Amino acid sequence: MKKIVCMALCLVLCIGLLYGCGGGGTTNTPAPSAQPTETGTTPTTKEPEYHDTINLYIADKVAIIDPFNPGAASSQFGIYSHLLFDTLVYYTVDGKYEPCLATEWSTEDNVHFNFKLREGVKYHNGEPFTADDVAFTIDRAKGAQGTQIFDRLNQVESYEIVNDHEINITLKNPNVDFIFDVSYPYVPIMNRDAYEKDPEKGGWVGTGPFKLDNLIPNDSIILLANDDYWGEKALCKKFVLRHIPEETTRLIMLENGEFTFADLPSIRVPEFENNPKYEVYSYVMDNCNYIAFNMRKPITGDKNFRLAVAYAIDREAILDIAFDGYGKIVDSGTFWGNNTAYKNRNLPLIQQDLDKAKEYLAKSIYNGETIEIYAHLAHTIKTAEVVMAQLRDIGINAEVRKVDGPTMASIATFENNNCDIIVNSGAWSPLASSCKSYFTPSNSNRACYVNPEVTALIDQAAATPDGEERQKLYYKIQEIVYEDMPYLGTIHMQLFIGAQKGAGGAVYFPTNNHDYGRAYWLK
Repeated sequence: MKKIVCMALCLVLCIGLLYGCGGGGTTNTPAPSAQPTETGTTPTTKEPEYHDTINLYIADKVAIIDPFNPGAASSQFGIYSHLLFDTLVYYTVDGKYEPCLATEWSTEDNVHFNFKLREGVKYHNGEPFTADDVAFTIDRAKGAQGTQIFDRLNQVESYEIVNDHEINITLKNPNVDFIFDVSYPYVPIMNRDAYEKDPEKGGWVGTGPFKLDNLIPNDSIILLANDDYWGEKALCKKFVLRHIPEETTRLIMLENGEFTFADLPSIRVPEFENNPKYEVYSYVMDNCNYIAFNMRKPITGDKNFRLAVAYAIDREAILDIAFDGYGKIVDSGTFWGNNTAYKNRNLPLIQQDLDKAKEYLAKSIYNGETIEIYAHLAHTIKTAEVVMAQLRDIGINAEVRKVDGPTMASIATFENNNCDIIVNSGAWSPLASSCKSYFTPSNSNRACYVNPEVTALIDQAAATPDGEERQKLYYKIQEIVYEDMPYLGTIHMQLFIGAQKGAGGAVYFPTNNHDYGRAYWLK
């Protein structure tokens, strides 16, 4: 009898536990709590409580905030741009376009575009957003050579302001991807009044969910929530973005709660994944890590030298040493984004063959000179060191030059590139037109590569709406670049973000232009 009673009690207890647990999955919001009322206890949803401040690690120094200034070409621009600024159109992580500062847009020929603009939007300085700000942004961008906003808006031939909240834009040539260009976070709509009153800090003023409180160059960006934001309000009051170059230091800061979000080195991922105090987010980038040869220099401009390097490198070793085995080796000989449209997978990837590498080196003009390899990010510096060792194995005297982001931006411009080889991570979008940044004059073109036939084909592809015809054009572009070999693709990185338990709300783009506008940290 005692056994029967005990079993019955256990059964009742188990049923009670099952009801208490709810039997469902976990979420990042608090569970409903029971609140007493006059008629009894009625379940109501408790409002989530958030930490006032979010601290975010950023992987590169930021010295200048101004999309029209080439010195602002930090790899982190897309991250703080989502916080400070807005674009005409918002491009979602699943490849859709949503209204942003423009509520509607239309075109019949991919040359003439009409934009209806959002009313009631204010800049951080209190000025209303109007079509004049779009016109100002276009005009100033066209004079800002060496910037990504120039690359995207220099295609504009003219514009017509219809009224304060409508503008017509005419392009020099048809471009089926123009809406993507104006959705790119490097192309925010800036305020004329801010620049006229304070040219030095005009670039600090946007329409985004946060406004800039202070910039400590090369150290931190301090932002405050914009209470007048036209869209969904921020879930924290203060956002601090900090660059901490020393990996051990920033991980200690994450462990101490001084960082809410911080990049994790892949070697530490298992440790954080198995610790209930943290969340771990990961994604494989569309970006393609690459080796760029300065095509204007005699040695690196020599095709035999470039072939020697191509046969010398071992991508498996780069993946294992620089990325701890996490990531994806490029699957084609083309230099292209991981998921970028019209990728030509028929071009064979050159595999390591040291005998061939030495044969091509013997045919080249190389004669023992020191080849300088420049890199500025932690993972690209590690990659550069692996490449340096592999080049030394075939008799190339190579040295790695470690610089920061602003220095790289100043010494490796398209107009004046002083580097021999650059190891970098190149941003690619899902659209094939993003190849233009690397194959035509642009500060993203670290190889200083120009081929008039490629340029003409890129312009032709931009004007070709038919998918099959566009594919043929982009395949031809890749075939020509493959033969010219200004770049060697290496790895598509898998990256990891460590976060405090209860921290979420960020949108992680495979382009690395993450949107933390609705990030939160639950108490």
